[in-house]
Amino acid sequence: MTEMKWQIPPSVIRRLEQVPDDRPVVALLRHSVRDDLPDGDAGYVLPITNVGRRLALELGSLLGDRLRTLHSSPLVRCIQTAQALAEGAGADVSVVPDRLLGDPGVFVLDGQHAWRNWQQLGHEGVMRHLVTEASPLPGMARPDEAARFLVQSMLVAADGRPGVHVFVTHDSLVTATAARLLAKPLGLDDWPWYLEGAFIWSAEDGVHLAYRDDEVVHPGPLCGLGTGDVLEFARREIAATVGFDTDARFFLAGGAFKSLLTGRPPRDLDLWAPSGYDRTLLIDALRKRGARPAGPRIFADAFEVAGRVVEIPHKTDPDTLSERLARFDIGLSAVGVEYRPDGEWSVMVHPLALESARLREVRLLKPLVNWKYALTTLERMRRYAVELGFSVPSEDEAEVWRVFEAQDAELRSVLIERYRRTGAGGFGIMEEIACRFR
Repeated sequence: MTEMKWQIPPSVIRRLEQVPDDRPVVALLRHSVRDDLPDGDAGYVLPITNVGRRLALELGSLLGDRLRTLHSSPLVRCIQTAQALAEGAGADVSVVPDRLLGDPGVFVLDGQHAWRNWQQLGHEGVMRHLVTEASPLPGMARPDEAARFLVQSMLVAADGRPGVHVFVTHDSLVTATAARLLAKPLGLDDWPWYLEGAFIWSAEDGVHLAYRDDEVVHPGPLCGLGTGDVLEFARREIAATVGFDTDARFFLAGGAFKSLLTGRPPRDLDLWAPSGYDRTLLIDALRKRGARPAGPRIFADAFEVAGRVVEIPHKTDPDTLSERLARFDIGLSAVGVEYRPDGEWSVMVHPLALESARLREVRLLKPLVNWKYALTTLERMRRYAVELGFSVPSEDEAEVWRVFEAQDAELRSVLIERYRRTGAGGFGIMEEIACRFR
């Protein structure tokens, strides 16, 4: 491998001249030059070469003061590439490791099972599947949903800051993501060179993705509460926390699925076990994965694992996912997936959840099932609205207050005390009570 063989890809230089400079632009780039991978080895510790460092410094110099943030696969060659980009740009920018970009990457759910695909099909065979097939390989995500989720998460990470936000990853992620967003089965000749990649930005007409000579615009949201997105979110989160080897049956249900609308990680995951036996198996599975207690909760045991907080409610009823969703008070919470040890999955999304997302409103499920916690529900509705940039319909807030005011003075005091114990505080609930009942 000689110095004369490698250069900054012309497509990257051209795109840097063409992309808008008045908005955030995501650059999903392959890492810089490395030596050849050893046979049968993924090359986890393989660094970039001296040539690779020089090219990354040159590209960083081209980016200059346009460089805003750097995210990277945790693998050493990607981290080194990102560091050289920052150095070349003369930018005081920290490199943020992101496992959606590698180790395992957004297209891999279970690394042990997924590696067998590479052993059986080879890299080209796996890539052919990622760019052409809808179904997932064992241990892997459905490619289309995974690619859209990655793009959404990168745009959110750019946080609205105009400039170039670089995400350093591997050829497989660049190729599969570009192929899925372009709806084009990219072949071997279309794989990215070192330091080549896709450029992505949001505009008034939708999300633009440009790769080499191709550019597309996606006019609608990249992710939503459709069955495919909901299922893949659940598979990704369960793979990272519990794993797919447990014999427990359980439901992932509740507000965690808002992440599909925000592009941000969930605050926590609620895993509901339908029996005491399933609950024991579920907690055992978490502990085997290194989960640690996350502090006391009123209604659940909480654990920290894989950078997430997982809550296992004490109650072990109801027995079905549909009954579980019927016990929520907010439409956007009435979304769930059932995991069964036989490998079968089922998804349910309440129609009001879909309507809420369409109207950009936090809607109340009526009648209010958990009316004894009406004030906590109201706080949660207002919090959801802030997180999502939605509104809360006035008639839905009025319904909560109607239920509250329908109680006698003694029971209203009980409801207030319940709110003090179960609410996070804020959002004007106590102040509004004081105004209403002076």
